[in-house]
Amino acid sequence: MPLLYSSAHSQHAPPVELWNGKLVNYPEVPRRIETIRESLEPSGLVDIHAYDEVVSKDELAIVHDRGMLDYLETMSSGVESFLNDPDNFYETGDQMGVQEYFSPAVFPVRPSMMRIKDSTGGHHGYYCFDMEAPIGKGTWDAALHAASLALKGADMLLAGASPVVYSLCRPPGHHVGPDFFGGYCYINNAALAAKRLTQSGRVALIDVDYHHGNGSQTIFWDNPEVLFGSLHAHPDEEYPFYSGYQDETGGPNAPGANLNYPLRRRSSQTAYLQAFDDLMDKVRAFQPEAIVVSLGFDTYKDDPVAFFNVDEEGYHHMGQGLAGLGLPLLLVQEGGYCVEALGGCAEAVVRGVHRT
Repeated sequence: MPLLYSSAHSQHAPPVELWNGKLVNYPEVPRRIETIRESLEPSGLVDIHAYDEVVSKDELAIVHDRGMLDYLETMSSGVESFLNDPDNFYETGDQMGVQEYFSPAVFPVRPSMMRIKDSTGGHHGYYCFDMEAPIGKGTWDAALHAASLALKGADMLLAGASPVVYSLCRPPGHHVGPDFFGGYCYINNAALAAKRLTQSGRVALIDVDYHHGNGSQTIFWDNPEVLFGSLHAHPDEEYPFYSGYQDETGGPNAPGANLNYPLRRRSSQTAYLQAFDDLMDKVRAFQPEAIVVSLGFDTYKDDPVAFFNVDEEGYHHMGQGLAGLGLPLLLVQEGGYCVEALGGCAEAVVRGVHRT
């Protein structure tokens, strides 16, 4: 199995985030990806492909708004000058260090407020829906490389180069919609790959991250060519809230093409895998030509920011279930924050896919 990897992800490394009024360590760290790579490399299960080409904004625009993409690029390249601008209200320049990140402070909460003008700082709150996607100097380049890994994986499937590809993407992407981003995500890697794969027919995008893929759902809401199925923590209890309910089943042109399986916090592994197996049956009924998986490991039993109970045996079961579909398969890395366990989780999925 090819494992697509780029070291460019390390350019993006926010040190902290503001959560419930407190500064806490940012859990989406570069070490996440390196742990998975270092675990899989000696296993004999994957062939690591270093890939450093980057996609164009034209390719990203197949699922994303141009204005949002332009903003991400502009803010990333100019973040230091923006934060050091003497006209900044709080005059934070004297607090600046080597690696600085900008987060929004104002959000337009009513349609009447949503007018975007020439306000660099204001643009962030217009496009970003939370305070968990800070932008630094290396953010745009890291996000471009992550998107490139996903699209390269899709192209390898289309070319028949491999029946299964694992794109080790970071930053993750499933919270990014057509014109919004947040939740550690900047470009929707899995959605880009799924859209590319529709060149060969229908595609199923399966999201097994702990948090609902609100961005992916929005992108494919009214697209009958893509089945979006998500297992996630119930939006009554968990981020990103507001979406991920079971009655959200697709737009007027794609009724039934959106499947949500919201599970309560601390659901058992048995309950989780029953939902997963049911989703596999729904995927078969959809009869896709390819599968993309938003592969999050924050469902792991010891994840520090989540509350599910999946262990390595459960991930192995999921890998077997995906392999059982008998279709071209692209694994796209999303979340997972118990860093020391990520290698074992990834290896369990890959072994399941290999049926070993």
